[in-house]
Amino acid sequence: MLSVDDPRLPSASKGRVARLITLISDLEARRDADGGLASTHAEVRQMRDVHAPRLIASYAEIPKEHRAEIFRSTGQSASYNLNAGLDRMILRLEHLSRSLAQDDIDGFADNLRFIEQRYGRDDPLA
Repeated sequence: MLSVDDPRLPSASKGRVARLITLISDLEARRDADGGLASTHAEVRQMRDVHAPRLIASYAEIPKEHRAEIFRSTGQSASYNLNAGLDRMILRLEHLSRSLAQDDIDGFADNLRFIEQRYGRDDPLA
């Protein structure tokens, strides 16, 4: 379970995990309201239940005294790499959210066009 209070998280990662949790909650609420979005929900659920927890666990499993080896091999600290992975997941969730919002925006625009065509004149008797 993702938690900002996970003691294994470096301080710099807590805000990212909070953002992940918020995005996941928003997408799940949207799924509950729409009753659909099965493929999106499957991806979000997998990210929530498997990918993010596994990323955090794999970071935590590196003994602190050996985390410098990550820097030597990648040129970036282990916490930097953890945050980069979290950032990639955040970007994906933001993309999913935007895609779903675009459907709503398009539907609203279609409704506005209909209203304008149907009732578009300023003179209601015209």
